Amino acid sequence: MFPSGQDPYDPDGTQGGGEVPPQRGFSGLDAHLEAMRPDAPPPKKVLIVRLLMFIGGFCGLGLALMILMSFGVPDEAMREAMDEQAALMAEEGVALELGVDQMRFFMLAAFLVTGLYGLLSTLLAVRLRRRTVGAFWGVVIFQGIAGAILAWGLLSGDLMSVIPLGFTVAMIVCMLSKEGRAYHGLL
Repeated sequence: MFPSGQDPYDPDGTQGGGEVPPQRGFSGLDAHLEAMRPDAPPPKKVLIVRLLMFIGGFCGLGLALMILMSFGVPDEAMREAMDEQAALMAEEGVALELGVDQMRFFMLAAFLVTGLYGLLSTLLAVRLRRRTVGAFWGVVIFQGIAGAILAWGLLSGDLMSVIPLGFTVAMIVCMLSKEGRAYHGLL
């Protein structure tokens, strides 16, 4: 057994200068207290959350713009496309009884949800650079609401919600870690 900090390939200490190097305090709270210094760089967990929020925000804004472009489709073309979809669904035994106005309403709802998510996610990612308690709790609450909506969708049968739900849970865990809390002064 070698003492802590001693190189196992240099048992007598002749290659490394003969002394055991001093140990920094990475056990307990010392490493997390380092993150509280005003000049400390953001921990990797906070950087990961910030990056994922930028990616999710830009994807939400891009999707909202694509939905917005679909509002320019004339009613006749939309009715024709919906008739084709209804015929394909009828082959599967599913009846589609949806009018153009109802479809436009669902498109508006999708535009508002994705656009709002994208805007808030991007703004919170920008604010996360500032080490404020408000930015910390804003991200945690925003991701908590998004996670609850995704979990509800998953329980309703939308299996595609499992991947974004995983990312959302990972962001919450990273923010609530000791490093994330210490960086925002909440340790």
